[in-house]
Amino acid sequence: MKKPVTRLQSISLEGKESNGFVPPANIDSITHKSLVEAFHFNLIQCSPAHTWPGNAYLSGSPHPVLVTEKHQRQLAELSDALFLAISDIVERWWIDVEARFPERMPVGPTEEKLLRCMANVRPFKTCSGSWRPDFLVESSQTDSEGIENYRICEINARFCWNGFIFTAWGQQSLLNMGVGLNGLKGATEPQKVMDGLGRLYNPGLPLHLVKGYEYGFDIHLFMYYAEQHLGIRPHIIHQDDLRLIPSESPGGYKLCCLAKDAEGPTFLNGSGETLEEVHQIGLELHQGELMSLSLEMLREIGLRCFNDLRTILLVHDKRMLGIVLEELDSLVARNVLTSDQAGILDRGIVPTIIPGSTKLDQFIARCSETPNLKDGYILKPVRGGKGAGILFGDLLTSNKWTSKLRLMRSPQLTADTTYVVQRAIEQNTYEVRLRENDGVKEFPLIGTFHMVHGELLGLGLWRSGPGRICALSQGGAWMCSVLE
Repeated sequence: MKKPVTRLQSISLEGKESNGFVPPANIDSITHKSLVEAFHFNLIQCSPAHTWPGNAYLSGSPHPVLVTEKHQRQLAELSDALFLAISDIVERWWIDVEARFPERMPVGPTEEKLLRCMANVRPFKTCSGSWRPDFLVESSQTDSEGIENYRICEINARFCWNGFIFTAWGQQSLLNMGVGLNGLKGATEPQKVMDGLGRLYNPGLPLHLVKGYEYGFDIHLFMYYAEQHLGIRPHIIHQDDLRLIPSESPGGYKLCCLAKDAEGPTFLNGSGETLEEVHQIGLELHQGELMSLSLEMLREIGLRCFNDLRTILLVHDKRMLGIVLEELDSLVARNVLTSDQAGILDRGIVPTIIPGSTKLDQFIARCSETPNLKDGYILKPVRGGKGAGILFGDLLTSNKWTSKLRLMRSPQLTADTTYVVQRAIEQNTYEVRLRENDGVKEFPLIGTFHMVHGELLGLGLWRSGPGRICALSQGGAWMCSVLE
């Protein structure tokens, strides 16, 4: 008799057993190789091999994660509550004097001027852009069915693509391999993901994408997709190519760039440079690259950017998770969240302590009393990504740990790395078969989900691998999701 599925599990698309789906451990090497080849073949049918940076399609596992409808409901409830909380906080950032957000989570002087301008441009709820929260999977202490608990550990939002197209093409490849005809269905609809991305920009206007030293992943897939499926050719430019031309527009400037392969109107500026106007712009810049631009330039970018600059500078910042947790009672009192939604966020966000907070002072005192307390915590750079710069408490001496915490007593961003403290979540492990020659291993799963303008588009990629930090950029493998 078939057992009901409760926990997440990696499964093979090849056949069933009497008590459920076949785990990857139970298929022979020939079948496994055939599935790997079929999955990778279908990925490059969606987008050619040369468009996958570093041949990243080869890191895709053909063994998807089987989730349940209850997992999906948990995700939807978590996503809804997260957006309600953060959008309310961002819209109150400068006007709620009692909340003191700018004091609790300070930004740089130029950033503050820019964000104050953005607050008067348009309501954040209507233009929050693309978010990709990452979550860890822990055993639930409260769910009688044993459904795992998702804990958001960060929100990736500085780049607007962020795994969206990997997810869409991975899910499409599973459909091409028979998912939907074998008692399974995709947990995320590829077209819904691509349609969601399409709401970020106007395909009737030229697209300019600004890239710096970040090589990027999905942006290369998007370039091919835009040309082949939308009939448009985005222009990749460098931030040094941007120019401001005085105009009679409300901001006093027209945003332009050097016209290298312009398809539309061009004109000469006073320096004899050939320019074209920039109507809409996407950024793949790190915060330091962004802040190297003038305030006037940033204001004009802010009016045309796919991802709202409040998303890039506030939502992406790891301190935002700590702010949300500190604000839960207020959000309920002001009827932004129900008490149930506050509970969902309390259970669904990794406990996060921000610099300069009362909680930090209390935590420092506890660490002084119990030196090995640090072993259950990590320090995470507030504006980083891809696992870069994370410090594990159990790998630091007590003196080094205490020194790092004391530097956090000031809430200000510093020239050195600014961190948040997060509890090290005890993650579940699962049997996975990631690469053809690796065999079956037991590793954690790190999940993602995708949102555009507050709407949940679905589960994203799962990452897995042997390291304490699992990122595709550091050798992790990825897989998609299915439902029964």
